[in-house]
Amino acid sequence: TTIIIDLLKRVNPKYTIVLLKNEFGDAETDSALARESHIQVTEMTNGCLCCVLVGQMKRALEEMKAKYRPDRIIIETSGSAFPAPIAWQIREMESSGFHLDSILTVVDCINFCGYEDTSYTARMQAQYTDLILLNKWDHVTERQLDIVVDHINELNTDTPKIKVGLDGSVDPEMIFGLDTKLFALSDRPFAAAGGTGENRSHHAQEVDLVEIRRSQDAGSTKEGISSAEFTAFLMSLPAEDVYRVKGIVRLVGSVSGSDAPLANVKTDSSAHYIVNHAFGRYTLTCLTAKTQQAPDMLVCVTILGSGLRMHLPRLLEGFMASEVEATVRWAQRPE
Repeated sequence: TTIIIDLLKRVNPKYTIVLLKNEFGDAETDSALARESHIQVTEMTNGCLCCVLVGQMKRALEEMKAKYRPDRIIIETSGSAFPAPIAWQIREMESSGFHLDSILTVVDCINFCGYEDTSYTARMQAQYTDLILLNKWDHVTERQLDIVVDHINELNTDTPKIKVGLDGSVDPEMIFGLDTKLFALSDRPFAAAGGTGENRSHHAQEVDLVEIRRSQDAGSTKEGISSAEFTAFLMSLPAEDVYRVKGIVRLVGSVSGSDAPLANVKTDSSAHYIVNHAFGRYTLTCLTAKTQQAPDMLVCVTILGSGLRMHLPRLLEGFMASEVEATVRWAQRPE
């Protein structure tokens, strides 16, 4: 999402680009972040575009075309999406004026090694793409970066690999106009033979999912979670087990190290923050734009990871939800 937001700042303001965002869980985290940057966003939650939501994607694209008349639509899929079904859906819409430009894959250089061993989807995304964007390369050593590239090359030698700018920047001329040849409609039989078919339970085999929602209890004087306690909680989460924490929380007190610290707010006041935590790193962005979140909402987050069952009590406690029933789905991994 950071790369996309920066990208939109680099194109001509008269060039209309809109974002179709797919969230794996229910919390509209990245879309809220995009709206803070005044980007037109359509959200599709609680499913994966390549399987559960593939039919709904066509309607969403048609509605975006009619409403915004964009020059381009960027589709940001969930991290669990296979590229093939999405590409074929767009190719089937060519008669309606849609053209598939490119398929891009962003690789987290800090965490890719090892993660691709446990995620079949991660390997598929690295194999079938027009361009691989190396993100967070500046947070690893030169030797570690070489190892990441070696791992990627074992999956995909020919596709170009470029470093994302330190500020998340990518030149639009480098990624627009690629006119991809991947996944022609005539390649559909390849799906069944090569394993990229529409497996509607593929994401359920890779990650545990915990969704927590909590509103302020009637009569409660608790305005939110202590910002100091919450940041300490985020920093304590094991990166090897907790892949993502994303959502919106109401925090009390000043927030240090966030993208948008509280301005002109007393330290005993509260505000809603977008929390975006990935593999041990996090950002907290203060919401300034109007959102669909209810004013009494304390927590609305989605947590993805592996082996979350053992961490569930701690996760619930960290989000002030120990007495709240969370939505939980454990991955059905093969024995």
